[in-house]
Amino acid sequence: MHFLNWENSVKISGNVHFLKGQSEGETGTGKYVQFSVRQDSDWDGGTRRDFLVVRVYEETLREKLLAKSEGDDVTVEGSLRSSRGSGVNYVRCGSIQ
Repeated sequence: MHFLNWENSVKISGNVHFLKGQSEGETGTGKYVQFSVRQDSDWDGGTRRDFLVVRVYEETLREKLLAKSEGDDVTVEGSLRSSRGSGVNYVRCGSIQ
């Protein structure tokens, strides 16, 4: 199998939105906390609200996330991934501010 060196880096910013229900999970790569970055934008005279799902695996990054409150400004850098089981896309957090 031949692997290419694809570029896969993501930087998103918006507001913290804590997910209701199951916000914690575990995969073959470890335990994570999941939240979303809410982005509001103008769309055809109205507001479009997007919720971009982020998974945080590293303990120090989870602590930074949990120190934030709903609606706080947040910038996340990482890579776009898809779940092996469901195929759901998410950002794997590499840094959070």
